[in-house]
Amino acid sequence: MKSAYHQYIANKYPEHYQKLLQIEEANAAAMQKPKDEIILRLESIGFHRGAVNALSDTHYLSTPCDKKGDFNLIYQRGGNVYNDFGDLGFSYKKGVDVWKSCGQILKEGFYTLDEFNLVLDRMEGSRWYRSKGEGVRKLPVLTNLQRKVYIALPSIFSWAEGKDIAIQTGMPSRTAQRFFGNGALFDKVKNGFYMKKIIFEEM
Repeated sequence: MKSAYHQYIANKYPEHYQKLLQIEEANAAAMQKPKDEIILRLESIGFHRGAVNALSDTHYLSTPCDKKGDFNLIYQRGGNVYNDFGDLGFSYKKGVDVWKSCGQILKEGFYTLDEFNLVLDRMEGSRWYRSKGEGVRKLPVLTNLQRKVYIALPSIFSWAEGKDIAIQTGMPSRTAQRFFGNGALFDKVKNGFYMKKIIFEEM
């Protein structure tokens, strides 16, 4: 059953309706993909990702200070922003845009990714922010070798493919088998195939 919004678009802009549905499907699929390190770190201190624009790789997060339904932190991974019909809106600098301050560290304004990583380090060191994420699954701590193997793996891989990558990186096959069984890092999507849960952007 169509929502009132979908019915309005279907009646008013029939030539755009199918494109709108395709974009919404892409956005829903993007929400199911592995989260990157910044999003997981934010979620560990009480932030929540509520929506994704797949075309522009824009992620909308609520802060611990937001009311339900508000998303005052915009994480822009891509370089462009698109409207509901998939048309290019404008170019946007990659980074994090905070629309409303939260706590003593996170202040309203735009941050480059390097600047925001420093802010995130400070929030993770703050007892107040950490208390907002109590009970949330924390980002796993990996050895240098585990991290290298994890980054080298594709999002979805077979056991044979993963074993070859692990061995090439310096991890024995038995160690790799135990590593792929870590439920905090991998989902077993079907017999012999695994999916990464996290995207690490940098070493």
